[in-house]
Amino acid sequence: MPSMHWFRHWDKIFWLFFILMCLAIAIGGVTGLVSAEFFVVLGIFMVIMGAGKLASEITHRKVMNYQDDIYKKLHQMSQHIEKTFELASMNKEKTEFRIGKLHQSRKDMDKKIDKNYRDLARKIIDVENKLNKMNRTLGNKRF
Repeated sequence: MPSMHWFRHWDKIFWLFFILMCLAIAIGGVTGLVSAEFFVVLGIFMVIMGAGKLASEITHRKVMNYQDDIYKKLHQMSQHIEKTFELASMNKEKTEFRIGKLHQSRKDMDKKIDKNYRDLARKIIDVENKLNKMNRTLGNKRF
């Protein structure tokens, strides 16, 4: 993976070579080792190269800032969704508890009504038996 190492430091290497080339052109232009036309062409080339690299870095920073902003907004949204989920879970638990309590109350009420029904039925049967017994003792007379 040595190529990855160079790729990670490409920006540093580029600017180092850029500065060295600028210094070489400047020293060559001052000492007269480089002709004026060649100096101008290399100078223009270096300015264009530097401007292109600077533009790419500015674009990269803007993209990174935009991505950071999106990440922050997504993080906030996920926190809000989590809070909403927790609130919904608490409401669900409360509702289930209340429904369970109502269900238990209904069961208790059904048992109570059933017990009262049996008691009333037993009392009606007792009253009917007493009436029949009284009817038999009175000799089936009608009033």
